[in-house]
Amino acid sequence: MAEVKQSLQKTASKEQENYKSVFLKKRSLCNRQSVYISGEIQKRIMQIVGVITNKQVSIGSFIDNVLEEHLNTHNDVLSVLYREEMQKGIFNQPKENKE
Repeated sequence: MAEVKQSLQKTASKEQENYKSVFLKKRSLCNRQSVYISGEIQKRIMQIVGVITNKQVSIGSFIDNVLEEHLNTHNDVLSVLYREEMQKGIFNQPKENKE
């Protein structure tokens, strides 16, 4: 039983280190852009990232890391969806209903 517990702790520790290395790293944000997120999400991110990194990583860095990972993880699906929409072309868009 102790061996299983120790193995689970090692796995959890590896997951934590992996998470930190992917999402909680500082980034140099050049050519920055503004985006809007809900106040609730901003507060949660600020609290989590602030405590875990001792305010060494910005909310912007965290969000940039999360989005980069998301785009990389889902690149294949996003590419297919993008191509499908681009194939429709601008002339095949639904017409507005003018009443």
